[in-house]
Amino acid sequence: MAISRYDGFRTVRDEAKGVLRLETFPTVRASEIEDPNNDIIIEYRDGDRLDKIAFDYLGDGRYWWAICLLNDLSLPFGGLLEPGTRLRIPTNISSISNYIKNKLDSKE
Repeated sequence: MAISRYDGFRTVRDEAKGVLRLETFPTVRASEIEDPNNDIIIEYRDGDRLDKIAFDYLGDGRYWWAICLLNDLSLPFGGLLEPGTRLRIPTNISSISNYIKNKLDSKE
């Protein structure tokens, strides 16, 4: 019998939505990761993509998730971002990664 790739994840209740979901990523809010002196604020423009913004500012389009995290975006795709929305862009991706790793480690 095959083992599901989701076997290692806990089920948690998403209080905001009132549904159960897999805990694939620790709950982190933008306010927990404060670095106002170094973060960059940009204005989202029509046609922008978070992976392109991540590439332009962080050097790697795969860091789009960090932009989502710092802006409390749960569904960043599908036209939910309006032109003119201000986005906080991190300048130190390592500090975010370390924060998430520490949060995961503290749950074990």
